Amino acid sequence: MIPQDRRISSEGALETAFRETFGHPPEVLVRAPGRVNLLGAHVDYQEGWVLPAAIDRGLWLAASPAAKRVGTIHALDLGLVTTLDPRNLPSPLPNSSRSLSWSDYPAGVAWALRQEGFPPPAMDAIFGGDLPRESGVSSSAALEVSFLLAWRELAGFDLSRDQIAALGRRVENEYLGLGSGIMDQLASLHGRLGHFLFLDCRDLSKAWIPLPQDLAFLVADSGVRRRLAASGFNDRPAQCAHAVARLKEAGFSLRTLRDLPVADLPAAKKLLDPTIFRRARHVVEECDRVRRGVEALRRGDLPTFGCLVRESHGSSRDLYEVSIPELDVLAAAANESPGAYGARLSGGGFGGCVTALVESRAVPEVKGRMIEAFEARFGRRPAAVFSCQTAPGAEVRRR
Repeated sequence: MIPQDRRISSEGALETAFRETFGHPPEVLVRAPGRVNLLGAHVDYQEGWVLPAAIDRGLWLAASPAAKRVGTIHALDLGLVTTLDPRNLPSPLPNSSRSLSWSDYPAGVAWALRQEGFPPPAMDAIFGGDLPRESGVSSSAALEVSFLLAWRELAGFDLSRDQIAALGRRVENEYLGLGSGIMDQLASLHGRLGHFLFLDCRDLSKAWIPLPQDLAFLVADSGVRRRLAASGFNDRPAQCAHAVARLKEAGFSLRTLRDLPVADLPAAKKLLDPTIFRRARHVVEECDRVRRGVEALRRGDLPTFGCLVRESHGSSRDLYEVSIPELDVLAAAANESPGAYGARLSGGGFGGCVTALVESRAVPEVKGRMIEAFEARFGRRPAAVFSCQTAPGAEVRRR
């Protein structure tokens, strides 16, 4: 939820801001990273396999128990303040006529904790970071994780990291009304330096796949701010669920589309509406791409891995239809550049970022080509193009 123009990206800076705001040091400091996802687009809510990595950009949150029943929360980079009474929360957005605000995230976290039998105390907090908002690098999940970890630490809740991730997903699904999966929260919580996270979104089993050295992620922010609740984002899970229901009626044995073999797609095509089939085909083939991508990484075959990343973007564009021209131009420019293995849109689509896996030495040239192609097509520069590396998962420090 943080714009990039005003950054808080260190523990010390945020601790100083907290002291200046509240007149005393914070009891808890939390760092929650954003993430990139090179393979596994829109399959987490179909219990598929994904391959994200936590990155060295994220959110910092400083917090202490509030002296009163109502806490005060400062979004430092936004220059905005809200109050929050955990015992008197706004209604979930699906039951309300109001539109989504940044303050709904901490309110949603408090709501989810209460729903699970962990009533949170009032908390004073301040947060900031260096993740571009609404762009596909999981600023929202990082914010949810930050508040969940802070409340867990301050209240002594017995919650595992996987339980925290599930609570974050509940915030999005039930409080905010977004049909998202669990990948983003798990990536922020379980990231490991120098590794991708190979995650099974059904049983949450995990493996960490080493990323070869001398590589970087190059993230290009199109500047098109996506509003998932107002886009076609929520249509996609519903269309996948429709495909599953129709295939089950026809005798297929499956719980989600992850269970459908690639070899069965021709038979499925005869049963599904063309649009629904395109959605199903993307999910089935994307799950297969993730597993083949992991095999390629394990044998050090980066050209094959990059080819799968490029295929993933094409599938997201043509079958799942969540790309936009700005993202296609950025991805094509990267994919045509020497030193870039593969690029695809990040996150939910409908705006946001493209992420490319690039040789470190080639970052300046690939960056220049992406900016040049974008400016030639749209008459403006991308909002930002920056390189980043893998990073450890979320950390909590008590003062």
